[in-house]
Amino acid sequence: MTAPLPEETAPPAFRFEVGPEFHEMPLGLGDDEETHGDRLREFAHDYWGGQEDLEPLRLLTRAVQAAGAQTLVEGGAVYQAIGVFPIGGSTDGTEPPERISRATLTVSVRELENPDPHLTAAGISEVLAQDDGESEVQLITLPAGPGIVRVAGSRSVWELPDEEELEQFHVRIEVWLPFPSEDRLLLLCLSTADVRDLFHYQAVLADIADTVAFGETVGAGDAEPADHSAPLSPFTAY
Repeated sequence: MTAPLPEETAPPAFRFEVGPEFHEMPLGLGDDEETHGDRLREFAHDYWGGQEDLEPLRLLTRAVQAAGAQTLVEGGAVYQAIGVFPIGGSTDGTEPPERISRATLTVSVRELENPDPHLTAAGISEVLAQDDGESEVQLITLPAGPGIVRVAGSRSVWELPDEEELEQFHVRIEVWLPFPSEDRLLLLCLSTADVRDLFHYQAVLADIADTVAFGETVGAGDAEPADHSAPLSPFTAY
């Protein structure tokens, strides 16, 4: 998908690749209301299937995703997808997977004063390390330039009837990448409640981060028809 701005204002674009395990959750960027609604219906149908008795779940998914998409876009999100990964089993399919693991990928662009990517990355690393002493923060070097990886966990507790509690843990893996020549920051975030698959998702996000490339200008006349099945996802940062 290409989301162009007017040519005179379009900043450098970036590109990244995701595997076929990821299924895009429509944010509505570049879509009119009708097109966005159609894409939400398609996503809900693909996620839950076409059984008639699942229509309430499809309606709920569309409503929740529509509300969440607006919040994400206001926060700078340009892409969101859910990844569905079979864990265990044989590669040839003769043995079924032990379980199905899921994670959500969100890609955002944020405004940030960025005089030099190396200095910016070092400063972000120091701030993140001081801000939350329980997360792991490390400076990294990717093909696209210097960045930071952070791994953080969280715990949620819900009080249920009969004084019972439901506890759930989440893990969030982030890659922060300053733009090479813009006052902007690219943030890749992979989050999951399947915390036992942390090492798997660290490798997944590392593979995605390795494909990030900056510097391709996308003009207003360069947009091509969206191929929602293609793993290559170019975006204009804005």
